[in-house]
Amino acid sequence: MSMKTADWGSEEQVSATCGLLTMVRRESHICEPDVDADWHLVVRCQAGDTAAFGELVERHKRAVYGVVSRIIGNREDVEDVVQDIFVNAYRAIRSFRGHAKFSTWLYSIAVNVTLKRLKKLRRQSTISIDDPAHDPDKLVKLEPRTSSDEVVIERQKMVAVKRAVDSLPEKQRIVVVMHYFEQLPCEEIARILNCSVGTVWSRLHYACKRLRSELDWLEQSW
Repeated sequence: MSMKTADWGSEEQVSATCGLLTMVRRESHICEPDVDADWHLVVRCQAGDTAAFGELVERHKRAVYGVVSRIIGNREDVEDVVQDIFVNAYRAIRSFRGHAKFSTWLYSIAVNVTLKRLKKLRRQSTISIDDPAHDPDKLVKLEPRTSSDEVVIERQKMVAVKRAVDSLPEKQRIVVVMHYFEQLPCEEIARILNCSVGTVWSRLHYACKRLRSELDWLEQSW
């Protein structure tokens, strides 16, 4: 059953306002690692088996990298942030008791580490006035008459959507990344962020409203 509130409707209605986000969703969804296999590796790691933690890293590093890169953008230090996340996870592994999935626990660490790094990296971003991805007039003039034109326009659309997501407030951007890009259910996001499901829904709602407003010109151009 879809969750509803008097103010902003059902999941289907919220998702409809963010249809453009599917343009930048990863092409192939990463299959969720087996929970039992993760738990066995955690137990081995807690017993001092460092190789077991290496296996956990291999199983989850792609997903963690995806979350980090989408929250802080394509920065050169994404690799460093991912490494810090797994270092923190290794140091805290003995505290993991299996009350939630290992991936949920790891995502929680990933968000906390990434937000701390963001505070150090935050600076005014600049966009070239010659960048057609942020110039609606230039985009409108590019009519897809050949396959090459269509590829260019699709890339411009993706850049515009990514930048719109990057411009969201941190709390909204995180839930958008997790729900629409990583395809996590709101209940799991709530556990990761240690907040209520209603809070997750509210952030998604306001994020989608903002994205709809910023990308309205993009929808009208095609």
